[in-house]
Amino acid sequence: GKKSMPEFKAQVVLACPQVEVFEFLIRPANVLMISPPETALNYIDVPEVVELGSKIEFELGGFGPPQRIVHEITAFESPEMFEESQVSGPLGKWVHKHIIEPHDEGAHLTDLIEFEPPGGIAGFLVTADRILESLQTSFGHRHQEMKKMLEQG
Repeated sequence: GKKSMPEFKAQVVLACPQVEVFEFLIRPANVLMISPPETALNYIDVPEVVELGSKIEFELGGFGPPQRIVHEITAFESPEMFEESQVSGPLGKWVHKHIIEPHDEGAHLTDLIEFEPPGGIAGFLVTADRILESLQTSFGHRHQEMKKMLEQG
């Protein structure tokens, strides 16, 4: 049968309102602040606040020379969810859903990412396992930083 696509999921509970988490994440400047330094994220062209159809153009290091990538916001339902998809970049596919749900303690954030590793030679170097491992580290860091920033109020 058809091999299912690799999927990554990370979750965190944040002691602040759902809408605050959503408002935080739709600002690329905030995402930059919570990204681990080793991802070497560098924005080329981003809006101050994303909405449906927004494009985010950036460079990412960490896997050899910096890759130029463009994501588009392909779904946007404030304050529950927004989704960004790779429209140009190294991976076969990349769809990142940010899901924010109300929770007894505040808000429950789920990052859900479906991806396909790059094709060709790059696919031998940048395997699904390696991508998953990097996401694990990256989102561990992101969620920790968000807790620090959002829970201090």
